[in-house]
Amino acid sequence: MNGARFLAVCLAVAACGQLAHAQMATSDARSEGEAIAKGVRDATNSGILTNGQAAAVPGFEGTDFPQFDYVEDPAGLSTAGEAQRYQDNYRVVADPYRTVFDPATIDLSSARLIESDADTYLGPGASPDGSAGACAPLPPGGGGAATYLESCNAGSQPYDEARSCTASLAIQTQGSRYWEYICETEGFTERYEMCGELARAPGSGTCRLSESVRIGETCLQWVQEFNGRRWCAEPGEPIYRQQWHCPAPLSGVSGGIERNTTRIISEAVDETVCQNATNGATCSLASEVCTAPNETRTIGGVAVTRPCWEWNRTYQCQGVAPANDCSALEARPECRFSHDECLSYDDPAETSCNVYDRWYQCTTPANGTAPPPAYVCGGDIYCIDGECTQVEREASTEFKDAMVAMNVLGELRDNFDPDNLKIFSGENLKCTKKVFGLSNCCSGKGVPLLTPFLCSREDRDVDKRDDAGLCHYVGTYCSDRVLGVCVTRKQSYCCYGSKLVRILNQQGKAQLGMQFGRAKEPDCEGFLIAQFQRLDLSRMDFREVYAEFVDAAKLPDEIEMSIQIQEKIENYYNINGGT
Repeated sequence: MNGARFLAVCLAVAACGQLAHAQMATSDARSEGEAIAKGVRDATNSGILTNGQAAAVPGFEGTDFPQFDYVEDPAGLSTAGEAQRYQDNYRVVADPYRTVFDPATIDLSSARLIESDADTYLGPGASPDGSAGACAPLPPGGGGAATYLESCNAGSQPYDEARSCTASLAIQTQGSRYWEYICETEGFTERYEMCGELARAPGSGTCRLSESVRIGETCLQWVQEFNGRRWCAEPGEPIYRQQWHCPAPLSGVSGGIERNTTRIISEAVDETVCQNATNGATCSLASEVCTAPNETRTIGGVAVTRPCWEWNRTYQCQGVAPANDCSALEARPECRFSHDECLSYDDPAETSCNVYDRWYQCTTPANGTAPPPAYVCGGDIYCIDGECTQVEREASTEFKDAMVAMNVLGELRDNFDPDNLKIFSGENLKCTKKVFGLSNCCSGKGVPLLTPFLCSREDRDVDKRDDAGLCHYVGTYCSDRVLGVCVTRKQSYCCYGSKLVRILNQQGKAQLGMQFGRAKEPDCEGFLIAQFQRLDLSRMDFREVYAEFVDAAKLPDEIEMSIQIQEKIENYYNINGGT
C-alpha cells in the first residue's frame, strides 16, 4: 500500500475513533482502531494475489499518479503549487497571510513527544524517504552477471575446392650406350691386363672388359729357313685380343667406336603426383594445359622428341575432412563446456554423428556497480483523540508478488488473442549460422554480430530481442546438408513482447507439462484462459524483472521527496488538529 492510500486509511480510522469516543473508553477505541487498521492491511495484501483482479484491491486506482505530469511540465508544477497554497493545510506553510494560532491555546503535547523521541514512535532511522521501521529487502534483479549459451562446431566439414597438380610423360628404355676399344696383349689366360695404351688413358678405370680371345702366342726364338719361311723354335706367352667398353670416350686413345643398343620399351603419363593431390576426394578434371610442348630430350643416350612432356591439371574436388573451430571458445575463462548436440549423422539409423554443435555456458560481466538494495518498510502510527500509538506492522514480504500480479494484469490486456482465446503468445524467430563458417548470425546473448552485413533482417531481429531478454531458446536444427554433412544450421526461438511474458511461458509451461515443440517447428502459443487459471505464480521465479518493476514505480527523486515531505507535514497537522 503506498503512502497516499495508507494516509486515507489512517484518516478514516481517526474519524471512526472520534465518532466512537463518546460511546466507549479510550483504551477500547484504541484497540478497535488497531484491529481495523490490521484488517485493512491484511485484506489489501491478500486481495492483490488471491483475486488476481485490480478492481479487487481496495482503493486501487491504477499506477498513474497526477504528479507524473509535472516531470515534463515545470510551468504546470508552479501553477498547481500557487493554487494549492490557498487550499487545505498547505496554507499553513505556503501562505504568508495564513491564520496564526497561539501555541498556548493548542495541545501539542503529543506532537512534541513524537518530535523529541521520533524513533520510538516512527521506528528507528525515520527519515523523509520513508525508510523506517521494520524493513524487508526486495530481491535483486537486473544489472548483474548473466549466463547464456554459445556454440561452436566439431566433427566433419564438407569441402568443394580446386586442386592443382603436374603430370609428366614417363619413357622407359632398355639397352646402353658405350665406346668400344679393341687391343692385343700378352699374358696368361687367368690374368687379363689392359692393353698398354688404354691403361695409360685418363678415365680408363671406368671401363669394363667385355671380351678376351686368345689368338696366338709369342715366340721367344724364330728360325729362318733358306727359302724365307719362319718357324718358332721356342714358343713364349699367349696373345689375347681384348674388347673394352667405356662409358665415355678415352682422351688420347684412337680407335674407339660408339655403340648404342638403347631402345624405348614403354611410354606413359606419370599420374603419381595428381593421384596424391586428389586422394580421398571425388574429383573431376576441370582443365589441362601443356607446360612443356615440342621438346627433344635425351633418354638413355637416345634423342626423343614429343609434342608434350608435362601438363598442369586442375581438378574440382568434393569430400569431407575433420574440422573443429572450438579452440577460441575453449580458451575463454568465462565459458565452460555444457553439452553436445548432433546436427547430422552418417547413417539413417543415426548411430554415427558426423558434426556436432558444442555448447558452452558463458557468463556476462556485471554491468557496472550493483544498485543499492531496496526495501519495503513498516513503522506507521495512528492517533485517536490526541493519543498516538505505533501500528505493529510487519514489512510486506508480498510486495514483489503484488508487483508481478499487477504487471500480469497489464500484459493480459495487451496479449489477449480473441480469435484463438489465448493469452501471452509469442512468435517463432530463427537465426542462421554457417557450420565452420565465418558467417554467424546467431551471436548469443550480449555478444554483437560480427558480420551483420551477412545477416538477414530476421537474424538481426532475433539478436536484438534475445539481448533484451525477450526470447526463449527452443533448439537448433540442420537446414542444409552437403554430402550428408550439415553445412548450415538454424537456432529457433520463441520471442515475446516482454520479459514477464517470456518468464510466464517458460515456467508456466513447465508447471503444466507443456512443451515448446521441436526446433524446426516450435510451439510459441501461449495459454488458454483455463490453463492460465491453473498456474501458481507464487512458485515462479520473477527475480529477473523485479528491478524493472521497482524502477518503473519510482518517481524522480526530487518530486518523490517533495511529495513525501508534503505528506508528512499534512499528517503532522492533521494529528495535532491544525487547520
